[in-house]
Amino acid sequence: MSDNKTRISEENILEIQECIKRLCEKVSYYTEDLFEIELGDTEIYIQLPGEDEGFSLTIEEFIEFDWQMDKFNIIDQGRIQTTTLTYQIIKAETEDLEFYLKSTSDFYQEIEGAELSIVGSPIYIAIACILLDSYHDDFGTGYQSYTVIQIEYEDKRNKLSNEHESDLIYSYLFEIADTTGFVFYLSKIRDNDPELAEKIEILFANEEGDDSDPEEEIVLKPLLKYSDAMRLYVSGLQTHDKELRLLNFYKIFEYFAPIVISIDSYDLLSKKLDSPIVLNPNREYLKSIFELVNSTNQRLKDNELIKSVFNECFDMVELFDYLPESIKKKVLGIVKEKKLTYKSGKDKMTQACNIIASTIYSTRNQVVHAKSNFEATGDECPARDLEQLNIFMKEASARTIRWYSKLPDYQK
Repeated sequence: MSDNKTRISEENILEIQECIKRLCEKVSYYTEDLFEIELGDTEIYIQLPGEDEGFSLTIEEFIEFDWQMDKFNIIDQGRIQTTTLTYQIIKAETEDLEFYLKSTSDFYQEIEGAELSIVGSPIYIAIACILLDSYHDDFGTGYQSYTVIQIEYEDKRNKLSNEHESDLIYSYLFEIADTTGFVFYLSKIRDNDPELAEKIEILFANEEGDDSDPEEEIVLKPLLKYSDAMRLYVSGLQTHDKELRLLNFYKIFEYFAPIVISIDSYDLLSKKLDSPIVLNPNREYLKSIFELVNSTNQRLKDNELIKSVFNECFDMVELFDYLPESIKKKVLGIVKEKKLTYKSGKDKMTQACNIIASTIYSTRNQVVHAKSNFEATGDECPARDLEQLNIFMKEASARTIRWYSKLPDYQK
């Protein structure tokens, strides 16, 4: 008895070949010779990076796939759109919850013109990984590890704008969180890290007895004594929200700033008390002590607080390139340097640190205050650069934690 599956035939082979051609034009990873099709076949295999990775689609599914790929679009590495589908990558609090989500239909929602659900990664996520170069030739794309919100529109004319789609996604996540207590984060496709891939390959080689590159072994530094800033640092890395990540790293600077200011103040006070005048102080000498105290209080104000950290706790020359281009351009323009180097001089280095600290302070204020009543100063980091600013904040906060760990106990 014959099955009812559609097969490749003389009538549809030209259409299928055109579908393959369009895919190759859209995704340069593919070439037409990767697709082996013959008359009578009921499935078409789409190869993916990695050993034995790929999808087998029926003829109908492949033609539907081609139609969906016509409007394929990737937004901020986390949202993938096709003709009538949108996938937003999310991350659950625990791996157990991730597994549960991929095997349940409990979170199905229907609105006018669309349906929402949480699903495992479809082929479109794998295609996005390829286009973003987020794969390894041997290890593949890892697309199966992603969990996504699927929005399936009844008609392509029902598709929402990106902004309204974001509103819908947050409304959906709110409803799940409020009803179940389950917390999700918007996530994105991981960047390909060639250095990490190389390290993984070395680790695999070492496990198999190949020790030809012993100098490449990953060696951790000795553990530092715990401080609460470490918890803030790890929390910052764990959150997928750019604004929350910035706030966590900022809190680390706030945590250490009073210590930096106290060390400077105690040092200045100690030098002042070394003066022989201390045995018979005059009016000017006593006044200078009050000025020193007032100066310390001024530095403890919010807008001055983290400048002390930036000037004391890490090497700005080393970290400068981690900053967004917009901030680097602003700093170099003000200090009148083509590049920040050790030859720039102490005054310009201090000025650069203060400009960067001021920009981060203004950006932090923009994040924490309600958008309806916040008046921008113009000193804030552009929203498009927030992710790069967080990379700088991550590096700077880690260096600050290490700076603190080296202090003698009496200064902590």
